[in-house]
Amino acid sequence: MKTTIINIIWILKISWSLLFIFFNFHMVLGQEDESMEDAKIALDFVADTDSKFIVATATNSNNEPIEDLELYFYVKRSFSNLPIGDIFNATDENGTVKIEFPNDLPGDSEGNVTILVKVIDSDLYNDLTIETIKKWGVPSLPPDQFQEKRSLWAAAANAPIPLILIISALIFSIWFIIFYIIYMFFKISKIEIINSKSY
Repeated sequence: MKTTIINIIWILKISWSLLFIFFNFHMVLGQEDESMEDAKIALDFVADTDSKFIVATATNSNNEPIEDLELYFYVKRSFSNLPIGDIFNATDENGTVKIEFPNDLPGDSEGNVTILVKVIDSDLYNDLTIETIKKWGVPSLPPDQFQEKRSLWAAAANAPIPLILIISALIFSIWFIIFYIIYMFFKISKIEIINSKSY
């Protein structure tokens, strides 16, 4: 009986400790979320004959410049985002950071590219993504399938001739084997019918 009471007391103590840790953990998370605020990012695009620049200015809710805020610049591509600028792009005392845009990035048929500016994993500010379309890419025309050279990545009509021959031979061989097996089954069945009649 005494052992049972001691076990119950230990279970209650452990349960109380777990509840205390759980509620304190959520209170700490709630305080951290409340302490985070949204940054405001204003973008300016400067271009001359030789270079193009993206100028980002970060301010807080009081419209005061944010210093030493890491901004990440990307260009959206088909399968992932292409980083541009330096590895670390931190704002100065005026809340401004300036990066050079590459001149040789391909865009769509009109030269449009999608530029992304992100705030990621900041200690004081929430994650943020700004997306802008700019006509700063090199126009890329869709390839004409009639003028495209034969290659493994080309359309079916422009696949390499050896590849077409190998695949055609494989398909023909498979169908030949299937018909040969069917023919052999047919001959076996006729032999069995003849044998049964002879008996």
